[in-house]
Amino acid sequence: MKVKMNMNMNKKWMFLIILTVYVLAVPYAASATGFAVGPPSINLTVPVDGENTIVVYVTSHDYDGEVVVGTENIPLRVSPEVIQLSDTDENRRIELTFYGNRSVKEETYSGKLTFLGSTEKNIVGGVKIKVAVTQISRADAGAGGIQGSIVDSLRANSTVIIGTLLVMVSLILGIGIGRRRK
Repeated sequence: MKVKMNMNMNKKWMFLIILTVYVLAVPYAASATGFAVGPPSINLTVPVDGENTIVVYVTSHDYDGEVVVGTENIPLRVSPEVIQLSDTDENRRIELTFYGNRSVKEETYSGKLTFLGSTEKNIVGGVKIKVAVTQISRADAGAGGIQGSIVDSLRANSTVIIGTLLVMVSLILGIGIGRRRK
């Protein structure tokens, strides 16, 4: 009986160790290009004749050079178009401004915000972030701005945030229960 109980405890500890390694390693897997960009997705609203600014955070992993900012399937202009990174940048706050476009419909456009690392004429790697941009008329425009984009990002990523918190609480409870049974 004691041997069987010991094996069950070993399996539980092994599971907790593997889960911990996974939780710690996964965020860095997407940053193999030399830099990482977050949050993983963004939702924002842009007035057709106006603009809206969002915030992203960039961390360099031994990358020193230009990052070209662009869009895929989003018919709106974004600026700045180029960001200069140094190999010491960590959670650098970057403000990106989306500009309304009168030549396209007032609707939601889903696409990607692209960050391409380049040296001279070569692309060395890149990161893509999911973006949903809703273009509206000026009469429909709300608060927007950086505060609006932060709230929108938190709403869009609430599942990830809550899931991460639940995993961390489960790990702490598992370790606490495991120590009491000794």
